[in-house]
Amino acid sequence: MITIKNLSFGYNSKEEIIHDVSLHVQPGTIYGFLGPNGSGKTTIIRLILNLLKHKAGKIYIDGTEVNINSVEIFRRIGSMIESPSLYNHLSGRANLEIFALYYSIDKKRIDEVLEIAGLTDAAHKIMKRYSLGMKQRLGIAICLLHDPDLLILDEPLNGLDPHGIAEIRHLLIKLCKEEGKTIFVSSHLLSEIESTCDFIGIISKGKLLFQGKIDDLKNAQAGKMIYSIEPSNLDLATAQLNGLTFSTYDNKISVEVENKEEIAQLIRKIVSNGVDLYSVQRKENNLEDLFLELTK
Repeated sequence: MITIKNLSFGYNSKEEIIHDVSLHVQPGTIYGFLGPNGSGKTTIIRLILNLLKHKAGKIYIDGTEVNINSVEIFRRIGSMIESPSLYNHLSGRANLEIFALYYSIDKKRIDEVLEIAGLTDAAHKIMKRYSLGMKQRLGIAICLLHDPDLLILDEPLNGLDPHGIAEIRHLLIKLCKEEGKTIFVSSHLLSEIESTCDFIGIISKGKLLFQGKIDDLKNAQAGKMIYSIEPSNLDLATAQLNGLTFSTYDNKISVEVENKEEIAQLIRKIVSNGVDLYSVQRKENNLEDLFLELTK
């Protein structure tokens, strides 16, 4: 549904902030776009939506280049960048009616999107009484008014409490699996991306570091064994790690070894140098660990 080839961009000729990015989003899937703050996620979304003009590369929506026939393309896209723009003094339904006028949409579609977003019972409630999660769902409902094939959502989970996050998660899965929508969603909430998305892309400093299924990323790192060690003396313990890849956090050490024999040998070495070990645990390859490893 989305294909990007060798995309580069900079706000001026001296500094390029997107570097030769290529990615592909398959129809009928949820694609999670991950990256630290300032990595280029929102810039790429703006480039896809033609809000910024790219200097090099190609962007295609369902095989059609964005620059050639943008009007027809964007009739098939619903997008929300950051927080939705809503009229807080009006009801949820009144907000939808205003946007339905913009789109020249029949009002019966309003009832349909309210039901999809789980807001039928709150349709006549004033916006200022909506929770943040309800506002985000209303923003997505607005995106759905013209029944687009593709949804592009920039950080829709930002600032939500666990209940609001769960509501958006269920809505996105429903839209993909039951409504047949393709969804491109950026987020920094790794656990939600892991439980929601079919494919992920990881970007850092304007470069795409990984693209594929989460299991593919885990399998690619399967040969690495990472242990968390809690020593009585952090400095003395790290002094014994010459030649090993490690990092420290919360007075603990995360160290990478080749096999169980190597971690056993390392434990003996640390203890023999007068350091007590309070805990030694193998860390599973979850998305958060893999993300931090790729983007460090």
